[in-house]
Amino acid sequence: MPILEIYSAQAPKDIRGFTKRMNATFAELIGKPESFCMVTFSKVDSLFFAGSDEPGFLVKVGSIGHIDNNRNAKLTATVTAELEKELGVQDNRGYFIFTDVPAENIGFKKNTFANLIKRNHTQSVLF
Repeated sequence: MPILEIYSAQAPKDIRGFTKRMNATFAELIGKPESFCMVTFSKVDSLFFAGSDEPGFLVKVGSIGHIDNNRNAKLTATVTAELEKELGVQDNRGYFIFTDVPAENIGFKKNTFANLIKRNHTQSVLF
């Protein structure tokens, strides 16, 4: 259930292509199957960071597990490089927020991941 949410006042020229590319990259970096990863991009009307409306971003990452310092640092570096290239933002113009989400707090297939894990007795089948 890994989720990568990107917010910025600037948008990529090809949002669909960008999110598709980021989904594959995100799956590799978070260490989970691409079939369970979700990437969204939201263009916001206004974004002020450090008192300025220069191009900036906010990135939120949520996952059941696989949230740790080394993985988070690699994700931050890789996604920021893509944002610099696609949006023209500088690496000091935004934040990443990482959340390790408990399996019982994520719904999927009319259930929660916690219940699905119990039913299947393995996490690898689900995510």
